[in-house]
Parts: sequence; structure tokens; C-alpha cells
Amino acid sequence: MPPSSKENSPRAPAPPAAESPWDEAFLRVESYLRALRIESRIMLNRLTTEIITEARERVCATAKEPVAAAMGVAQARIGAWFARAGYPGDWADARVRARGRLALVLAGAPALQNDGLLADDPVPAGLAADLAGAVLQPGPELRFSNMAAEPLAFGFEDPEDRNAPRHGLGRTLRAAA
Repeated sequence: MPPSSKENSPRAPAPPAAESPWDEAFLRVESYLRALRIESRIMLNRLTTEIITEARERVCATAKEPVAAAMGVAQARIGAWFARAGYPGDWADARVRARGRLALVLAGAPALQNDGLLADDPVPAGLAADLAGAVLQPGPELRFSNMAAEPLAFGFEDPEDRNAPRHGLGRTLRAAA
């Protein structure tokens, strides 16, 4: 009996095993750093690898979940960089972190200093000044005026207008007939 075609065909690859928690942690940290507008793939990979390596060391000591440990290391590293840049506030506060990330975007830092972002080197004075000066103002002030109120116009037909088409009962009856 000739062998079936299924036996001669190459084996289909096995489905991938479930991702390890460290792969998930790597992807989350990489996405977070990409949200900070780090464009260099080499720098992004280097920073993510450094953060994951430090998180692995911490997990061995504390038995935390890998994703939580990695994001904690990323937050601590970003907070330390902002502190070196002279950005005010406690980085543990979520509002300070949000304002810091916004200041980073407003200052255009990644576009200007992509390789210096989150580096251990001192933050350039110009970048530190840009971060300190990047404050989002909450929009225009509400001011009251003494303007006279105008009547609202809803686009309805004016019954006094002689040029407007007449829609009456007669037209409805003709349409029904």
C-alpha cells in the first residue's frame, strides 16, 4: 500500500508555547519606552534589556511578578532621570508622572536628544530648562460679557412669508388620493 501524502509532507510546526512572563514584561517595557517617543531601535532594545535584567535581579530577591517588577524598574529609572533633569515633584505620584511625560513630549526631547534620554549622563542644561518650562495651561479663562441675547433661529418656516411653500391639508389629501 503506498504511503499517504500526509506521511510524506513535512510536519507542520508545533504551535508556539505560551509566552514566558518575561517576554510579556519585555514587550510592555518596550511599548512604554516607545510611548516616550524613543525612535532608535538600538537604544530602545538596549534600554529595555537593561530594565529587564535589573527587574530579574529584583524578582529573585522579592518574588514579584515579572511584568510588575519590570514596570517598577522602568518607573524608577525614568523618575531618577527626571530628578537629574531638575523636574520637580515626587515621581511616585501618578499626576507628577503624567505631567513629566507630557513635559517630555512638549519639550521635544526625544527628537533632540534621543541617545541621552534615560542615560546616566548629566542632562544638558537646555533640555532641563525645556522640561522645567514645559507647562500645560488649562485653556482660556471663562469671561462673562454683556452681549444682548439674540432670538434662536431653528430654520422653521415663517407663516407670514408669502414666498414659502404652503403645506396644508389640501396637499396631504391630494397625496393620499
